[in-house]
Amino acid sequence: MTTARSRGIGAEVRRLRKDAGLRLEELSELCGWSRATFGRIESGDKIPTNTEMAIILGTLGVKGGERKWLLEMTNDAHQTHWWEIGHPGLPAQLISLLESERHATRITDVTLGYVPGLLQTAEYARAVIRNGGLAEEVVDSRVSVRLGRQSILTRSKPVELHALMDEAVLHRPIGGREVMAEQLRHLLRMGERPNVTIQVVPFSVGEHPGLSSNFLLLEFERQRPIVHLEHRRSGIFIEEPRDTSLYQEAASNVVDMALSPADSAELIAARAREMEGRDENRR
Repeated sequence: MTTARSRGIGAEVRRLRKDAGLRLEELSELCGWSRATFGRIESGDKIPTNTEMAIILGTLGVKGGERKWLLEMTNDAHQTHWWEIGHPGLPAQLISLLESERHATRITDVTLGYVPGLLQTAEYARAVIRNGGLAEEVVDSRVSVRLGRQSILTRSKPVELHALMDEAVLHRPIGGREVMAEQLRHLLRMGERPNVTIQVVPFSVGEHPGLSSNFLLLEFERQRPIVHLEHRRSGIFIEEPRDTSLYQEAASNVVDMALSPADSAELIAARAREMEGRDENRR
C-alpha cells in the first residue's frame, strides 16, 4: 500500500540515485533487481525491506547519519497510525509532504494564522519562514521549495485545492501592508482558477471546528486519504481511517460555516483595498 512515508522513501532513493549519476536501469542492475522492482520502490508502491535498503545505500556509498536515518525510516514505514518526520535540514522534513501533494487529486487546507502555503506569494512566504528564526540562506531555500510546491496547481492535470481560512488571516499584515495587499490580490487571482476554491470563515460565526488546529487533508485516486499536521520543526501524518474521518468531518463542517467563494472574494478584495489605502495614507 502506498503511504506518505513510502513516497518519502521512494523520493529519497530517487534523489540519491540521481546524485550518483545513475539511471534507474543501472542501479537496479548493480543491486541485482529488475527495473520494475526498483521503479516500484521509487514511486512508493513498494516499501523496501531493511536488507534491500541496506543494499541500495551500500551500492550508492551512503554512510553515517543519512544511512542511519533512512534505515530507521524504512524500519518504521509499515506503521499505519502516527509518526513524526523531523530530520535536520530542508529536504527530510518536507519530502513526504511534497510527494503526497504531488500525487494527490484533491487537497483541503484548513488554516488559522497564515495564508495556505500553496497560495503564498514569495514575499509573504519569506516573512512567514523568516519568523521561524532561521538563517537567511536557509530562508531562501525554504521559500524556493514552498514556491516550487505550487506548481501542482498549474500543471496540465492540476490538483484540486480547497482553501478554508479564518478571517483573522486577512487582517494580519504579514510582511507589512504592502506585502499583505499583494498577497490578498494573489488570492483573488488564484481563486479564479477552476481547480482552486477559497472560502473564508467570518468572525461572525464564532467558534468553528477549524479553530482546533491547522490541518491539510490530502485525497488520492486509489489510496485512502491522509492528514498532515505541521509543527515548528516537524510534521505528523495521520492515515488510520478512524482518525482521518474526524478531519474530513471537521473540514465539511467548516465549509458549511464559511462564506461562499463569491462572498469570500468580496471580503478579500475589501481587505486588500483597506491595506492599499493605508499604504497610500502613509506616503
